[in-house]
Amino acid sequence: MALAFDRTRLLQALERLGADLSARGLFVELAVYGGGALMLQFAWRRGTDDVDAVVREGFDEAALAPSVARVAEELGLQPDWLNNAVGMFTPLDEDDALFTAAGLYPADGTPGLRTFLATPRYLLAMKLHALQNLDRGDRDLRDAQALAAHLGIDDEAALQALYAAVYDEAPPDAASLRFRSVVQDAPR
Repeated sequence: MALAFDRTRLLQALERLGADLSARGLFVELAVYGGGALMLQFAWRRGTDDVDAVVREGFDEAALAPSVARVAEELGLQPDWLNNAVGMFTPLDEDDALFTAAGLYPADGTPGLRTFLATPRYLLAMKLHALQNLDRGDRDLRDAQALAAHLGIDDEAALQALYAAVYDEAPPDAASLRFRSVVQDAPR
């Protein structure tokens, strides 16, 4: 099965979402995580099934839903192409330092959407957290390996420290047992 988004299609969806919000006189900020954030930051991540995002504090999440639905219809996407299921992998209090400002959409005209991307360090911590769920396949492991290599992290202790710095607790045993695979089996 083909993935719903490559980089071009993701940018197209964000453009349409921003344009729809702008046409409605709205402005929303989104924090983007997962495959979407990886694709917008790294050429090695080629696709994703959906866009994991959370409306940032101070912005109206309910106002976003009609625009998300219109973009899904216009582009032939699943209704949940943009979803906040990522919440199970985020810490309760997210520091702004975990994000970098990314883009305004539409690029031309009055923006209706601003995106913030989870930083590579934050994405790695989230991927480490996701390693406890063995039923998610190997994509999280491959992403964690690539992120660790990008960040120059090559030992388990550094992964443990990174996880603790983001989540303010030790990683679950089910996840930390797979940390060795992140640094030992990573492509160099």
